Amino acid sequence: MSDKPSYLGTLNAIVNGERRGYESLNAWSEKSQDPDISLMLKTVALREAEHAASFEKRMCELGYTLIEKHDDKFEKTMKLVCSDATDAEKFSRLGYDKPVNEEGKDGLLQLLADKTIDPQTGALLGRFIAEERDSGRILREACQCAKDLSNSDDQESTQITLTQVCAQLEKLTEAVSELQGANKKSKVRAVKS
Repeated sequence: MSDKPSYLGTLNAIVNGERRGYESLNAWSEKSQDPDISLMLKTVALREAEHAASFEKRMCELGYTLIEKHDDKFEKTMKLVCSDATDAEKFSRLGYDKPVNEEGKDGLLQLLADKTIDPQTGALLGRFIAEERDSGRILREACQCAKDLSNSDDQESTQITLTQVCAQLEKLTEAVSELQGANKKSKVRAVKS
């Protein structure tokens, strides 16, 4: 191909980002303790892998190969998702617990701003945009599920503690009653003597 497409860098960036997305989400899905969260993470991970393959294929069809780019943050992300931190902690540290600004600019639509994009690449980008939005929804749902599970665990531990305190209080009340009963008996004996 004689003229290098202006959007080639965008396609290259998508492939690199989606590959890393697959690796991190797939590793996290295998580490998650909750089967529902694991399934949601795996769904998005597989979608990321498909995007990476589709865009790399499109680059090849256009006559170009992928240029792999290093991402300094990726190692930290992998360390986090493979750690023993809870899913809720991972979602929070990765920023999924922050509210979504529905009124702001749609960065994904900027991918289609280049008017030289050919129809086949444009169709691929359109599908990518729709699926990325859905992936965001799935990950926010998984984040909420992790928060709910975390809150449920906190309530259970509070309930167990409250139950334990009540049991101890009951034992103390019985002991005090016994002491009061013994004290009354000794006063009665003292009066009779």
